[in-house]
Amino acid sequence: MRDKNRRLIDVVLPLPIERGLTYALSPAAATPPRGGRVLVQVGPRNMIGIAWGSTHLHPSCEIKEVIKVIDETPFISETLLKFFTWMSSYYFYPIGKVIEEALPPGFLSSRSKRIAKIAGSRSGCSRSPEFSAWKDDVEIELNGEQVAALEYIEAVISRRSYSPVLLHGVTGSGKTEVYLRAAQRCLAQGRGVLFMVPEIAMTTQTVGRFVSRFGGDVAVLHSGLTEWERRDQWLRIKGGKGRIVIGTRSAIFAPMDNLGLAVVDEEHDTSYKQEDRFRYNARDLAVLRASMSGAVVILGSATPSIASYNKALAGRYHLITMKKRVKDRPMPEVAIIDRRKKTVKAGSDRPDKKNPGWLTDELKEAIGETIGRGEQVLLFLNRRGFATFVFCPDCGYVFKCPRCDVSLTWHRAVAASDKTGPAAACGRGSMPDGSLVCHYCGSLSPAMPLCPNCGGHAVKASGYGTERLISDLAGLFPGARLARLDRDMIRRRKDAEGVLMDFQEGRIDVLVGTQMVTKGHDFPRLTLVGMIWADLSLNFPDYQAAEHTFQLIAQVAGRAGRGARPGRVLIQTLMPDHYALECAASHDYQRFYEKEVILRKKMCYPPFSRLINFRFSGKNKEIMEKTVSSLADVARKIIPAHLGLKADIFGPSPAPRAKIKDKLRWQMLLRSERMSDLRVLCAELLLKSDGLVPRGVTVEVDVDPVNLL
Repeated sequence: MRDKNRRLIDVVLPLPIERGLTYALSPAAATPPRGGRVLVQVGPRNMIGIAWGSTHLHPSCEIKEVIKVIDETPFISETLLKFFTWMSSYYFYPIGKVIEEALPPGFLSSRSKRIAKIAGSRSGCSRSPEFSAWKDDVEIELNGEQVAALEYIEAVISRRSYSPVLLHGVTGSGKTEVYLRAAQRCLAQGRGVLFMVPEIAMTTQTVGRFVSRFGGDVAVLHSGLTEWERRDQWLRIKGGKGRIVIGTRSAIFAPMDNLGLAVVDEEHDTSYKQEDRFRYNARDLAVLRASMSGAVVILGSATPSIASYNKALAGRYHLITMKKRVKDRPMPEVAIIDRRKKTVKAGSDRPDKKNPGWLTDELKEAIGETIGRGEQVLLFLNRRGFATFVFCPDCGYVFKCPRCDVSLTWHRAVAASDKTGPAAACGRGSMPDGSLVCHYCGSLSPAMPLCPNCGGHAVKASGYGTERLISDLAGLFPGARLARLDRDMIRRRKDAEGVLMDFQEGRIDVLVGTQMVTKGHDFPRLTLVGMIWADLSLNFPDYQAAEHTFQLIAQVAGRAGRGARPGRVLIQTLMPDHYALECAASHDYQRFYEKEVILRKKMCYPPFSRLINFRFSGKNKEIMEKTVSSLADVARKIIPAHLGLKADIFGPSPAPRAKIKDKLRWQMLLRSERMSDLRVLCAELLLKSDGLVPRGVTVEVDVDPVNLL
């Protein structure tokens, strides 16, 4: 039946299609509001979608009727709909999938059991997570730099107009207090505050400070909450009961219609970029939301990203610099230890050796002295496990994951909690003793005493990870209270919170951790930081390797000496002369930036160009190679066909990590000085790719990629 008088609406569904589908409303049905949810049939199944508005276009095919109108008022505001539409266009991602990613699980669904609950009720929620106030009884007196920063920020908040600010403050300079007082000014105007942190582990301390200052008007959004908690928090924000929203990158989708201030803490952190499915960058989207809302956005960091600092110098962001720590506390003293001059071989654990291979005399002595004074030690190594690879010295065979083509990591034990000393460090946990683990697909197999290639009995392990460090420290410092913080130890959000709280309150002497321990944490009793392998990330095949290394070293070094006692940092490295290490050791961001941009400009890398990465994955090698070659040929023909379009195409080639989870990975990088040229090239390539990409090959578009591995 094709009655042209029937009321028709477009419905956006969580499907990989570029536009909504058209449905008819029954004569008795109320017209759903734009942004409201409706239940419709798609093929043989029912789905929940978002009403996008009325349409007068009559498809030539038969039009199905809407089964049920779920929401009588807009479930998604017009402000958010515009935000989602922009993201869909910019990131070349279907609008329905954008909305599915943005909403908590359970608000849109294609699963029949969940649909019945959503369509049959008003999405009732359970109790909210409980938040504890931070111990913040002392009146904090601002120094001159904090006062100047706050005066500018409060002035632009009062103007109620879009104002982007880059707050470059050294570690311990009191940026958090500036954020809190800026939030107070924003709330006094009746507007909302969005505060983002890069890691879930940082939310506890942040939430505690805001609850202490502002009471219960705080909502939290991150993936560590249960589904019910996430839905409850989302609805609280939508209902205006959570005017302060704190969370990780997904908090950028919070349903706030009266945003006055957005803060992106540790704005340089790559965790703000999602690396699968919808590859958005929450830091960049925070700037966009502030622009759309007429709000102030503060990007804060001790080590700003090259891109953000370049924008500040170009006048696109207002730059505020805070060079002093609060109470004029000194920056930690940093010493670089040249491992090239040491005689102990890395990975050696022979009993006649004075120290394990990862530990120098200088660091060992400093650890002992620090523990003896009743102070705390943080040891950083961005490697998990006991040994980084296992091999056969007879034939050279290396144990690799058959699904991912990467070396397997040997884990002697992985426990749910590892903070009581030697027994916990070396005992059995949830993983069998002597397991080989793939850190990409998660596959697990028992460690083999024999080489599967030649049958040799002399299988050995080499390298070291955080588990090895804990095991060695337990023998070297038998009375010390040790703990480990890495992904292997954290099964739930509360596990990380518990370890961090124990370290905060002095119940741990030495904390060994990966990148999780470097971000924004404040430990007043911590006076010694040791970096075990500072140049590890310098060897990555990535143009940002030096930037990430500098940021990592500067951030972890900045954890030391934030209390009354001065801090000390020891950096072990095989590349002591590299400018990234030298600048981090001297706390000289400006010098690092000047050296780095010279290389970036010479090679035409961002911020002097823009990038879009096409990522391909599939299981059949021949089909993959044929597909990527065909698309590359199409891309190279598009450029000369458009007058004035300037872009470079690199590849296609296998990705540095060429196989993950049984899938081969290729990539093709597009580069241009103008994003407009890249968008033209990308859009036309996607349009012409229809028919060139067979089933079994997945193509993903990564706009402004952060990770090229």
